[in-house]
Amino acid sequence: MSTSLSEKRLEELLSDILVPVDPSVQFIQRLRAQLVTYHGRDPLSIWMAIVVIATVFLLAVTSIGLVIRIFLGWVSLIGLISNRRRMKSETRVVT
Repeated sequence: MSTSLSEKRLEELLSDILVPVDPSVQFIQRLRAQLVTYHGRDPLSIWMAIVVIATVFLLAVTSIGLVIRIFLGWVSLIGLISNRRRMKSETRVVT
């Protein structure tokens, strides 16, 4: 059982289904009014300000976390180095 369509039959079906429609004058006027409203009114909306503030907050928290991790890495590295020196000095004293 084959369900494939020929190219001509497919074109016929699409031409029946996809009928071009001219938009009404009222629809075009409403669309233009919305575009003018969005582009012309309030370049800084409250939502944009909230998103910017949240982004800055998240970046600050992430940066603080990164600084803390780097600091802890340096402290642990210094601790390892001092521990090795102490172990070497203890082995010299014991022998």
